[in-house]
Amino acid sequence: FSASTMTTSTQLLLLIFTISQSLLACHSKLQYSSTSTTYMNEGDASPIPTFTLANGITIPLVGLGSASGVAYHHIHSAIEIGYRYIDTAQSHSWGYREEDVGKAVHDVKRRYEDWPENHGHDGNNNLANEYVFVQTKIHPQDLGYHSTQKAIQLSLERLQVSSLDSVLLHKPRCWTGICDREPEGTWHDSWVALEEAVDSGKVRSIGICDVDNQLLDQLLQKRIPPMVIQNWFDPFHQDVEFRGRIEQHNEENPEGKILYQGYSSLGTQWHHFKGYDENPVMNHPILQSIAKGHGVSVPQVVIQWATRRGVMVLPASRSRLHQEANLNSFSFMLNGGELQTIDHLDNNPPPLPNRVKKRNADEVQMQFVNRAEGPVNVYWVPDGGSESDHVHVGEMKELGGALKLTSYQGHTFVFKKGGGGGGGSKVLNQHVVDKSLGSDQTHEIEDESGEL
Repeated sequence: FSASTMTTSTQLLLLIFTISQSLLACHSKLQYSSTSTTYMNEGDASPIPTFTLANGITIPLVGLGSASGVAYHHIHSAIEIGYRYIDTAQSHSWGYREEDVGKAVHDVKRRYEDWPENHGHDGNNNLANEYVFVQTKIHPQDLGYHSTQKAIQLSLERLQVSSLDSVLLHKPRCWTGICDREPEGTWHDSWVALEEAVDSGKVRSIGICDVDNQLLDQLLQKRIPPMVIQNWFDPFHQDVEFRGRIEQHNEENPEGKILYQGYSSLGTQWHHFKGYDENPVMNHPILQSIAKGHGVSVPQVVIQWATRRGVMVLPASRSRLHQEANLNSFSFMLNGGELQTIDHLDNNPPPLPNRVKKRNADEVQMQFVNRAEGPVNVYWVPDGGSESDHVHVGEMKELGGALKLTSYQGHTFVFKKGGGGGGGSKVLNQHVVDKSLGSDQTHEIEDESGEL
């Protein structure tokens, strides 16, 4: 890397890191208080660290995220490799395929109910190496008591189970752009429905995403406090103050611990939502230097660092090689100096001049309008993806119905007739986004299947 492109703070951190590497010997063992795993010497085959939820179930601190078009065969592959925690959600428009998760776990017979009572338990309800723990999330437009009850039932059907391992509220509120309709109620109303689902045995653990201190104050007053909180977390956005509150709560309430999960831990928020042309986590010289020193990848360094800080990570991947590497992030040992160096990256993302302009250059506000008879499903086609990789982004149920979304130059969409959207669905139309036609575009979907 070129020193001329680095900020002063990055140069200082890199200098501190280099000096620390010369002065600090590797720690032979380290155990984080919130996990049940003792980390082994560098080079040993180390197990994945774990966390015991307030309901007594022990889960691994590395799971598979399933947004971004992660489909049935990717999930099946991950379970074969050894993943025992899958994070999904109900929202197709955000790239999740809850049905595919349910089918994959069902097909390998690793649902909670596939294991007889106490089979494989170690006395602490530890099934971390047995069944696949599945966590789903309810879209904010389904906030409200009755809406949440219906959403729970929907997930039971999609995941092909009689009870759910974990249900989170995906967001505590709606805002323009993420909800197609006003929710029935608030997250408070939804929480009552979640508590009742725990009481009835339909759900084993509950939680919520994107929590701040004010919201945490309210959550801790609930009859059943959250067992899981999922916030944005990566080396440049470490949520330190909030995590400190969770750690203090866990020390004071050992029987009611809250699991802190990080989403976008490998830096995707910066690339997709903060205007960076490249992922600053994957391309940061300090993280690359640490990874090179251990002969591993940057994701493996970040995953070990995060779990050593008591954070569960859920990196999504459609690559079997990347899935294996992410799970195998504990065969080496970051030393104290390396951990502290990564800690010091908090709030120090590399600046990118004119990044907002770069991000918006190819952005297009698309509106698709249904001019075919019957429901039409809209799918985004990833570059080089086969039909099984198509990502469902929405449905227009009636003639004249519209779907609005933010897209980019060159994005390809296909439109299929019917509500199933499976391999046998009829493709009506396809569309490639052309920015030269303007920043706000409308594409009317007619049945052009005879021309495709």
